[in-house]
Amino acid sequence: MTRHAKRTAAPIAVAVILALALTLALAAQAVGTTGAVKWICVVPGNPPETVTFVSAPEAARHGIEQANSKAGAVFNTQFGEVCHVE
Repeated sequence: MTRHAKRTAAPIAVAVILALALTLALAAQAVGTTGAVKWICVVPGNPPETVTFVSAPEAARHGIEQANSKAGAVFNTQFGEVCHVE
């Protein structure tokens, strides 16, 4: 490898290593809070069954509540399921 190639490759390698480290750090942080928000539906039957469709970090609450407002209404109309976010 030439001296010029080494000078070009070094900053790229540092950037890749930093991006990987940041990605792993964020993933580890998300894993620590998984399950704070749950989207739960009660499926009718004999006996009724409670199903947790989604378990996610608190940061996902808005998206899960949006999903519940749309899909939860369809589940209720089509299948009689009653869904809520905890």
